[in-house]
Amino acid sequence: MLPYVKRSVHGLVYRIRQKNGIYLALALSARGISALAMFLAIRRFAPNSFGEMAYFQATALSAVAFSSFGLDISINSQLSRKRSEQADQGPTITAACLIAVVAMCMACTVIVTIFESQLNLSVDKGLATMGICVFASLLISASAVNSIAFASGSNVYVGFGYVANAIVFSLFAIFAKNSVSGTDLLFFQSLAQFIAIAIVIYALTRILSNWKKHGRGRHFGISLGETASEAKTLLQYGAKQILVVSVVTFSQWFIQRKIVFGEDGPSENAIYGVGNQIFNIITFLPTILGPLIVTKLASAGKNARARQDICISSLKIFGGIALTACVLTFIGLHFGIGLLPKRYAACVETGTLASIAAAFQVLKAPFSLYFLSELRVSREIASAVLGALFMIVATMLLTHVTPNLGTGVRLAGCAVQAAFLGVLFFIEFRRRQGAY
Repeated sequence: MLPYVKRSVHGLVYRIRQKNGIYLALALSARGISALAMFLAIRRFAPNSFGEMAYFQATALSAVAFSSFGLDISINSQLSRKRSEQADQGPTITAACLIAVVAMCMACTVIVTIFESQLNLSVDKGLATMGICVFASLLISASAVNSIAFASGSNVYVGFGYVANAIVFSLFAIFAKNSVSGTDLLFFQSLAQFIAIAIVIYALTRILSNWKKHGRGRHFGISLGETASEAKTLLQYGAKQILVVSVVTFSQWFIQRKIVFGEDGPSENAIYGVGNQIFNIITFLPTILGPLIVTKLASAGKNARARQDICISSLKIFGGIALTACVLTFIGLHFGIGLLPKRYAACVETGTLASIAAAFQVLKAPFSLYFLSELRVSREIASAVLGALFMIVATMLLTHVTPNLGTGVRLAGCAVQAAFLGVLFFIEFRRRQGAY
């Protein structure tokens, strides 16, 4: 009996690793395609259009930060625990879907009431507002759906969604007219995001149907009382997470707003936008690995030593990723900028600064995941608020913000966040080591 159990466990571990390997390959391929698509978009479309799109994206992300209740981490962590305990996951999934709908309504309300007045660009304000609302709603939907997929072990399908998203936007970057506006670019990004979400939802539906057919659906019942209790748990965590994410994304929006409404307008923000895309590409790597690490941390339960070992081993991996990303960015910029219009010549400095800022975010990720997987948000709040306040105050004190200056402020803010959270983790690590 014992050899059979060992073989079963080893087989399960092998399948999980195999799935994670496929997911990582798909996610990295998608990011490579996205980078190529953005390069084509920057080269083909006017700087004004690209700058407007970057500003609209920042606006949508700020609204989502105020409204999304930190769904990605809270759903993944809660469902991973329930799955390891073989508890009923139905109420958690139902609560997550209901909260996602409420979050979409809140995001649209925030955009219309607060951010619409800040869209005084050379675009149709009503159309731009609608585009931002659609994009924000899809971001929230993707966050909830992907988190459910990760927790259910269906991360491969999330990888397929990433690839589909990247390919659709690449086709647009290749075949669209050169005269498209920033609003057009945002709408097509929304279409690509919708297709990615549809792929994951279809896969989850098929998996759940298959589980019910084979008698595994007993862990997916729906109880009104339990759903309300799960919603309360997710919201309690999310209320704290709003502060973490919103102050950081607002600081980025604030920097871009000062550039957009500066002397050179949206075309100047296009240069900052290039740096922002580099930042997003590099910080996407922790986003790929993060859900896998959260699942491992949640499965470790209350074993503090195991959790700290997972965090430290993750830090080594993320450190290697950060260093490699910075070197590749530096090399790529020196060879790639020559293929872009002369307007983007300053992107070498902006992109290099953005890559270093992203490296600090990558190094911070294991510490963030360690605390967030335990639903202990106070440390992450302190780190996020400290870094964001630094960026906001620094931007306010500057009379004119250039892309390089704005990215430099971002770099300093990211360094403050990473250093603060790292110190907190190692203080706890040494304290717990002394207790063993």
